[in-house]
Amino acid sequence: MSFDYFVAVPAKAWPSSIALQQAIDRFEYPVRLRDLSDGNFDAPTRELAVQFEGRPVIIEAEVEEAKDADDPQSLFGYIAQAAVGTFAIQNGDQFLTLTFRSDADEIRAGLYIAAALINGFGGYGFENQTESHGRADFAAQMVREASNENLWID
Repeated sequence: MSFDYFVAVPAKAWPSSIALQQAIDRFEYPVRLRDLSDGNFDAPTRELAVQFEGRPVIIEAEVEEAKDADDPQSLFGYIAQAAVGTFAIQNGDQFLTLTFRSDADEIRAGLYIAAALINGFGGYGFENQTESHGRADFAAQMVREASNENLWID
């Protein structure tokens, strides 16, 4: 079983990995990106290497530019429709997709990163299985879930 979380961030606000780490630190989330640079935050190999609570974790991740945001049949358009009235997703905005499988540390670390993008860079989060989504309230929910390790243990 897998599930995805998406975070849209306006193109002009998309951070470098250094800026993202600074936001993670500012919010006091227990995550450390392993590869820091001044370039745009990215996951070119669909893997995001982090330290989570002192342990190495690999998160399945992809960064891509929104295309067809005005087409409700496309993924970006579908999310844009859900965000209407709260957040305007446009072509060119950046999306982080996090795919979670069964590793609790991967899920928890990814939720913290998603919350940092939402709270630190004006992002909008979306989870497609239960169609939960939003901005600060959604990020707060992700942080509550990430901080409760018992939630992710069978």
